[in-house]
Amino acid sequence: MKGQLFQVLALASLSIAANPNYEDLFKPFVSPGTEIATAPEPDFADVASPRWSTWQAPTFQAAIKPVTEADVQAIVRIAARNKIPFLATLNGHGSNKNYGRLQNALNINLENFKLIAVDPVKNLLTVGGGVTFGEISEPLAKAGKEIQTGNAVCVGMVGATIGGGIGTLQGIHGLVLDALVSVKLVTAKGDLIIASKAVNPDLFWAIRGAGANFGIIIEATYEIFDQTNKGEVILASFGFPLSTSRSAWEFLQSYDEYMPAPLAIIPAIRYNHTTQETSVNVAVVYYGPMAEAQPYLDQVAALNPISTMVLTVTHGELHEIFSMGACDRGNRHNGYTLNMKKTDPDAMEELLQEMNEFYETHPNYNGSVAIQRYSSEGMMKVPDDETSYPWRDVNAYLLFDNVYTDAAIDADVDDLSRSLRDKLQEVSGYAEPEIYLNYAHGDEPLNQVYGASKLPKLRTLKKLWDPEHLFGFNYPIDY
Repeated sequence: MKGQLFQVLALASLSIAANPNYEDLFKPFVSPGTEIATAPEPDFADVASPRWSTWQAPTFQAAIKPVTEADVQAIVRIAARNKIPFLATLNGHGSNKNYGRLQNALNINLENFKLIAVDPVKNLLTVGGGVTFGEISEPLAKAGKEIQTGNAVCVGMVGATIGGGIGTLQGIHGLVLDALVSVKLVTAKGDLIIASKAVNPDLFWAIRGAGANFGIIIEATYEIFDQTNKGEVILASFGFPLSTSRSAWEFLQSYDEYMPAPLAIIPAIRYNHTTQETSVNVAVVYYGPMAEAQPYLDQVAALNPISTMVLTVTHGELHEIFSMGACDRGNRHNGYTLNMKKTDPDAMEELLQEMNEFYETHPNYNGSVAIQRYSSEGMMKVPDDETSYPWRDVNAYLLFDNVYTDAAIDADVDDLSRSLRDKLQEVSGYAEPEIYLNYAHGDEPLNQVYGASKLPKLRTLKKLWDPEHLFGFNYPIDY
């Protein structure tokens, strides 16, 4: 409760800064190529970062698109001195209710930081803060390399990394943040520093799990790996109607105790507005040859799905497929989430029935419910105390991806999602809710997001590195 009250008061106080003249304030201190625009100006949309979700969106009085590292340093110093709240973004994929508390702020658009440098000899990838997951696929493939990524190609790589970075390769390589070697960031003082295991190690620990609270990352270097199976991935999709959906949950449950590292299973509840039918689609991903994948595919095929598709794709193509529709802008994305240790088929059937009823009574609702089941083998190779990320024993990530355009159904969506989240928590396998930060709704207490064991050190470091709370509007750490 204390943390939630702090968030409200801190964000509210920052949002009432006086309306400054942004050109006069910033232009003399940034490079000539830096663009500045205020909200009323016609070029504002070109200067500001785009916004993915219209639900609980922050608002900006002005936007600035820096070109150099020194520009970002100057912007942070000037904004802090003039008590102007700011948010550095790329494609605006952060979506929880805390963003909606940030109003009349300054948007710092990192789009110009597009560095992508692959060193195949040292097995390193360096990217700028303006690079998306999709943009690294081709350079890595040309070098015969890979790295674990999130599933959507439009998401900024650095932003996803510092909250965890889950995805289909995490069974082999761990979380995206586990591949992080170092970062170059601008601090609350406007200093440009390096953080790594050797330099500012405590800060580097904090960044890997709660990084948005500590600065603006301009550049990040990652460890990369030789391609698995020469870059080819098996992707299969199986469809089940309501009448036989239980078999899909039982299939998922059979992997509660052990999931092979190359395997990922993602069941999703969706509604077809053309046929007016709810179904369960089970995606199976395998990083290896078809001969190795076939036994897992045969398991699902034996359940008599009504549709089957099996493809051999590249790692990049896999995530292009996963991104279909996911990168569309202009919708309300009102998400809820929960970490899962085990699968309860009865609870999943109840969830499916309630979702089916909601689809039928809310024809303009286009949401889905997915369970992202990835192997924890790669994550568990990293000692728990090495990073601030708290949830390494997770089996699956439950995501209510509530997508719609009509704000009038916000309350209905919230009521359903909270109810289902509470019911599934009771059978999740965890005594207390555990929440993946990048999927958080924004109503969860800090200990459920950052972990009770990690919070004391995070609070100490927050006080040291960002005492005025300039950063971390997505999930601010109090102290």
